[in-house]
Amino acid sequence: MRKITHLRALPGALILPALLCSSTSLFAIDALSPVERFLGSDYDPDEYSDIDLNQQKRFAPASPADSDLGDQLILKRYDSRDPLRVDLSTHLFWTDNLASASLGEQDGFIWQTRLLASWKPRIGNNLFADVTGSQNFYQYDTLSFLDFERTDLRAGLVKITPDFFDMLFFARYEYARVTAGSFSNDIYDAHRIRAGAHKVFLSQPKHTAYLAFDFAHDISTSPSRLEKNEYSAHLGYTYQISDKMRAVFYYHLSLYDYDQAGREDYNHMLGAELYWQLSHSTRLSASFTYVENDSNLPFGAADYDSVQGGIGIGFTKTF
Repeated sequence: MRKITHLRALPGALILPALLCSSTSLFAIDALSPVERFLGSDYDPDEYSDIDLNQQKRFAPASPADSDLGDQLILKRYDSRDPLRVDLSTHLFWTDNLASASLGEQDGFIWQTRLLASWKPRIGNNLFADVTGSQNFYQYDTLSFLDFERTDLRAGLVKITPDFFDMLFFARYEYARVTAGSFSNDIYDAHRIRAGAHKVFLSQPKHTAYLAFDFAHDISTSPSRLEKNEYSAHLGYTYQISDKMRAVFYYHLSLYDYDQAGREDYNHMLGAELYWQLSHSTRLSASFTYVENDSNLPFGAADYDSVQGGIGIGFTKTF
């Protein structure tokens, strides 16, 4: 990282939001794509389907005994879906580049705590509403002047289309606000709209893989120099190690096209996360993430890469 004295010499209205919007701590909160975060970490396509058990036709794998026993339908009970979800989690991350700097990187720890509440009722045939709010707190062990809070609110719709390649589509409005030190010290806020599509192309008892795309447009931001369009693609794979443990591997590619100064950033994120479901409501996680940002700003001012690892615990309650 650049020396703190150099950072403080830059205009605060520019450097702090720029760091907060590109920091690896924002991108690597968990091993879930924005689409999966929108639906919830416990997303199961069957919960968002109007197909009943007889229509799902879940049969056991073929075996030599099929000629005697015939096809064996698996009778699995699906409980009704709880639309209200409250989640509290805390994570400790180590990174080799605390400030996402291009020169003089400094390593250290980031402590992140999040409280999230979401309401996702069914409002039609394979159509769901989603209203979500979250509050995040970030604390740095050595660069305490970078400590901040982030508030996110969003509202939108999720549509499952079993007859159209079994895809999921969503659209939503998002509001993000970043404060430093107190909720009254507003240093960044943004209003945007986002839309995307999600396709699970591999779904087996132990293996799941998906491909997703989304687009976001900033309606307005403060400061206005950070207004941008975002184009993202996401590829992910989940391996169910056991009933209570799963591993997630993912790659995200994002293009940030800023409205001012012709700035374009390509952001690559490659990572893995291990989840251990201790109980119905409690989980442990461990993660590893590599992030690389390639910008066209002069002198590589916004180019950086970082490695980040972390552990965390989370608690979920549904109603």
